[in-house]
Amino acid sequence: MLENSKKNNYEPSDKIPLEFDIQRYLDVNLTSSFDDTYYFGIKDAIPITLNVESFILIKTNCQHNIHHIFKLPVKTEIKWKIKGGTDNGAFKIGGGMDAEFFARDYGDSVIFYPKLNNTTKDTTYKNISIYLTINQLGSTLFDQQEYRFVVNVNILITRKLLKTNYRVKMFVSKLDNDDHNDENNNKLYNDDSSILNSNIPSKRDDLKSIGKVEQDGNLILFKSFNSCKICNLMVIVKSNKTSFFIKFFKKHLITTEIIKISAECNNNTTAKKNSNTYNNNNYVLFTGTNYKKYFLDGIKIEPRLFWESNSGKLVYGNLGHSLIYYTPGEDDLLKSPLTINLYFQYDHSLEDLQQAILLDSKKFWILRQPPLMGG
Repeated sequence: MLENSKKNNYEPSDKIPLEFDIQRYLDVNLTSSFDDTYYFGIKDAIPITLNVESFILIKTNCQHNIHHIFKLPVKTEIKWKIKGGTDNGAFKIGGGMDAEFFARDYGDSVIFYPKLNNTTKDTTYKNISIYLTINQLGSTLFDQQEYRFVVNVNILITRKLLKTNYRVKMFVSKLDNDDHNDENNNKLYNDDSSILNSNIPSKRDDLKSIGKVEQDGNLILFKSFNSCKICNLMVIVKSNKTSFFIKFFKKHLITTEIIKISAECNNNTTAKKNSNTYNNNNYVLFTGTNYKKYFLDGIKIEPRLFWESNSGKLVYGNLGHSLIYYTPGEDDLLKSPLTINLYFQYDHSLEDLQQAILLDSKKFWILRQPPLMGG
């Protein structure tokens, strides 16, 4: 398909052809503030957030033999599953009196309640495995790729003065190929921080600052830092207006509660049902001054999402498709209604909220915790 894309152009014969390669890149690690001194109450939740970097790299040399690398962020889908099901815990879905608990969830963040019991022993250990399935979406040029990982949650339960707390340490590892067909097999790589696709060069420093991104309306231009000023090679993405919205339909939040708020794209359903609509929503063009045009159909470019709130706590910062959020306490009831804003930016090297564009905004009223039955 890639060769057909290279040949399928309608430019005059005097245009310069390009030879280029496309490679995948996927990097996964945990965003965590846990350390050896941080304890939870026995009924507390463990918020877990992933930092997933998913890219395709387009590599080429121009006619002046300058090497160009274009780094395009592509869409992923993430699924979570607790090994052993609800016997080992559950993920919290929703909030307040409507919260539900399941052994499965999706997205780059979860709120995990491990199944722990008060213990008569001074020290008890427990290990819980959570399986991750990450799909890097494909296109007409390359197939969807599935990666499997496991998040190991190591828990130390301690009992002091009739009060039980627990301490958590976590790491993520890639599952061996043999594990794909046997989830009970626990063979793991030794890398306890992140996974890099073995088909891609493993020097992370070479990938941190590749290229720059410019946006003009519905046009996004990806360039290489090591760019030939004469050839002006670039990848141009044309897309309809970015249509993410805050997927949280309640108008009220309870004080001092941990919840998950997610962003969702309006055209996700349409894209899955109609591949033609998917391809028409954005297209990728690779070209340069006096070069032929190469259309790379069906590549879904993924923006970087940012969150902002005027009250409460963003547990792991303001980046990601999901927000783990601690609602304000009763002392902040006068700040109600609180506002949560969602922004986007296509340059994944930028973390400055001021350079992002507002997508959606929601207001929530804060209510006190309901009284306990019989209290």
